[in-house]
Amino acid sequence: MRAHAHGLGEVSAVISSHTLGMYAFSVVSGRLADRWGRRPTIALGAAGLVLACMLATLSPDVVPLAVALFILGLGWNLCFVGGSTLLADQLTPDERARTQGFNDLCVGLASAAGSLGSGLVFAALGYSVMAWTGAALALVPLALAVQRLRPKASARALGGFAG
Repeated sequence: MRAHAHGLGEVSAVISSHTLGMYAFSVVSGRLADRWGRRPTIALGAAGLVLACMLATLSPDVVPLAVALFILGLGWNLCFVGGSTLLADQLTPDERARTQGFNDLCVGLASAAGSLGSGLVFAALGYSVMAWTGAALALVPLALAVQRLRPKASARALGGFAG
């Protein structure tokens, strides 16, 4: 943004919109995960990540960037809440605290690596390549979540009755 002559206030506004998307809707994300299911919530979040990465390349203006980064934060939130809830569903109460804590550590380390990696990609190849790489990476959880949403072939062949 500084390369496009945006001031510090504008940069702060865009980063604030991203942070708002990451955290402000956690309660809503949790309710969606309970109502729709964990995998649909993750799929929605991953679709948001892909959309945000594509939108971020369209314009260097403040409003489009703020919208794209808000959607990026919201997509991350949906994936994180849906994924954390999916993990918690698989654990006993005795396993939950330790495993969730370790999962949060892994998420933090992956976020740090992603931030460092995106900076290196940005410096070497430019903003658009960085955004498209992010979109491509976000297709992985989207594909996994959507794959798990489709009924198994054997269930379809048996008219919905699988043993």
